[in-house]
Amino acid sequence: MSNYTIALSEETYHSLLEVVEKQGMTPEAWIVAQLPKPQPEEPPLWEKIDDLIGAIESSAEPHHEFTPTDFGEQIARKLSKQGLHRP
Repeated sequence: MSNYTIALSEETYHSLLEVVEKQGMTPEAWIVAQLPKPQPEEPPLWEKIDDLIGAIESSAEPHHEFTPTDFGEQIARKLSKQGLHRP
């Protein structure tokens, strides 16, 4: 691994030393701590949902009983005005 030199003014260097000494760090460790941490790469969405694909059989009849409610009927009326109808 290569090493590099950074030129700092004397004032900046002494300010840096004060800060790192208070925190019990080296200047290099302090600079590294200020850098953004690399985020682990997220797996693609298809990998996350791969085991869910086909888990719901949408062509089968629902097994639950439909219970009309006043709220549901209001929504159904609103949707029917938009051309959407309940099966």
